[in-house]
Amino acid sequence: MAGRLRGVLASTLVASPVWSARTRARLLRMVGVRFRGPARVYPGIRFIGGVEHLEIGRGAVVNVGLTVGAHADIVLGDRVHVGPGVSLLPSSHELGPPGQRAGRSTSAPIRIGNGAWLGAGVIVLGGVTVGAGCVIASGAVVAADTEPDTVHGGVPARLLRRLEEPGTGGSEPAGAV
Repeated sequence: MAGRLRGVLASTLVASPVWSARTRARLLRMVGVRFRGPARVYPGIRFIGGVEHLEIGRGAVVNVGLTVGAHADIVLGDRVHVGPGVSLLPSSHELGPPGQRAGRSTSAPIRIGNGAWLGAGVIVLGGVTVGAGCVIASGAVVAADTEPDTVHGGVPARLLRRLEEPGTGGSEPAGAV
């Protein structure tokens, strides 16, 4: 089955809310998304192009309305949580001349580290690695790599704070942001 056709099938039939999250993940695997173990994928996933560039880690949770770009690998690590309305966009354009500013297409991979959490409406651009255990605040646009165990937010996303591991003397609970 051609890549673009698999993308259309995944974005329509497979993305439908009639399936359970686990069934949807099994159907996505059948059309070419790579899974490293069980994961939950909720309705409304959309692919720009084919599905062959997406890899989802063990125990990952992908909430409603994920948009997945094409032309470069996108890897979600183990136990990654993706909030509603997130966009993972590995492709862009070079800056062109005044007559057409969107120049030649470029693409670079996106990597989301193990245990990371992308809040609602986050946009991650090509060439970015989100560090393991990193939290990206809702609505952020991530255009540069983030360090592990940090919180980033804003447009463009910037470091807001560093997270301590549970049991290391921090004054806030592990989940407090």
